[in-house]
Amino acid sequence: MTRLHAVVLLVLATCGGVPPEPADEAPLDLRESVEVTRWSARSELFMEYPELQVGTGSRFAVHLTDLVSFRPLESGRVAIELDHGGGTVERFAVDAPNQPGIFGITVRPERAGSPSLAVRVQSPGLQDLHQLGLVRVHGKSASFDPPGSGTDLADATATIAFLKEQQWTMEFATQLVEGSVMQQSLRVPAMAEPRSGGRLVVTAPVAGRLLASVRMPGLGAAVQRGELLGEIVPHWAGSPDRTALQLAIDEAKVALEAATRQRQRAERLLAVGAVPERRLEDAKAGEAVAHARLNAADQRMAHFEASRRDDPHKESLSSFSVRAHLEGVVTAVHATEGAHVEEGDVLLELAATEMVHVSAAVPEARAAVLRNLKGAEIELADGTTVLPVRGLVSTGMVVDPQTRTLKATYLVDNSGRNIAIGQSVVVRLFTSHTAEAPTVPESALVDDGGRTVVYVQTGGESFERRQVEIGNRTGQNVQVTTGLRVGERVVTKGAYLLRLSSMSPQAPAHGHVH
Repeated sequence: MTRLHAVVLLVLATCGGVPPEPADEAPLDLRESVEVTRWSARSELFMEYPELQVGTGSRFAVHLTDLVSFRPLESGRVAIELDHGGGTVERFAVDAPNQPGIFGITVRPERAGSPSLAVRVQSPGLQDLHQLGLVRVHGKSASFDPPGSGTDLADATATIAFLKEQQWTMEFATQLVEGSVMQQSLRVPAMAEPRSGGRLVVTAPVAGRLLASVRMPGLGAAVQRGELLGEIVPHWAGSPDRTALQLAIDEAKVALEAATRQRQRAERLLAVGAVPERRLEDAKAGEAVAHARLNAADQRMAHFEASRRDDPHKESLSSFSVRAHLEGVVTAVHATEGAHVEEGDVLLELAATEMVHVSAAVPEARAAVLRNLKGAEIELADGTTVLPVRGLVSTGMVVDPQTRTLKATYLVDNSGRNIAIGQSVVVRLFTSHTAEAPTVPESALVDDGGRTVVYVQTGGESFERRQVEIGNRTGQNVQVTTGLRVGERVVTKGAYLLRLSSMSPQAPAHGHVH
């Protein structure tokens, strides 16, 4: 039973019987309503019309969807063609839709028989022809039985109605189910770790105090190779008597002044030839030594001052620089600015992030998979990002006594900063075995109360909920082991909204133009 007949019965039942037909009204049209859905490579045709009869107009509601954008066809010429053979073709056409996507065409055949029915579409962006096969055209005297009360209503309740007007106003798309051959795979948890040689422990080169004026990078901060991480002022190893240090500076100044006078006197005597030239050279050497002693005394004083003050000047001549020797991120911080450290104390820990290791934990019951590995891919927590691996680094042959798993470690290019050190991810391990099955995009799968379902389009406005079992995956494509056949059409966008619509107790109102 069609939707039209079901509505008629419902109205009659509600009114308590069949009212008497007024004499001036036309008899009730008992022709069966026909629904047709066809897909081509470019468009979807969904068409509703009453059975054809010679001399009687049949209003065709032609719904056309562009399968590139899944939007309604908004302009163009649509023609209904009845080909009786022998060059006799009846054509009925309109040059524009009644509303976007819906073309109303009245077909009034002049010949009975079984012509071929076709719908021809001519639009600026779409040229298409839908061949629908033979159709029955009744004669003028044909009579039609009133609709019965069979099991059609029960069948209709198993079908989810979702009108074209609803599909066109949301992000909606469908796709043919195709078969594909995939490598069998196993999904296991994994964790990102620094690669071999990609971990650096930064230690203090000397005992001393970290300068407070140099900010050390914090946990998770990115650092560049050669970047300054901190400065250490070594502990003062000499006498803590500042007076003695000042005395050394004063003595050095006096000695420098005396050496300078000796050099000046030698220059005057040499000018008059009273002393040999070597005398001047000795005086210059003595002055240079005096300069060096004064500089050393000044540096000892600066070191002493830097060691005893809480906030010394950054430009201390006695500080040691601590720099990064790889590009990466800070994974641990063990010291703070102004702290006293001993030689060899760990200050920071760094890890390279451009290339990382991802270690998959394989249950010991599936250890045989490790002997047949043929690649892997990384799935991030968002469920949509999939990263390739560079290669297999190692497979562990020791079972972790706590988790009862074995490790399979892969090298992963992380130049896009998609994975953080220590992040939990999922690794799909591919094996050398393959399987062939119907395949759908992951977006077609819907979690319905713990069950995985897809929505199969059985007609232009009718859908069926189908529980499925999923198998292997590659990227965003998933094999379906049960519940789906190749050649069926599934909803790939808008499936969740379709599920919500199916849960609504109120059927959608029909808004087509006939």
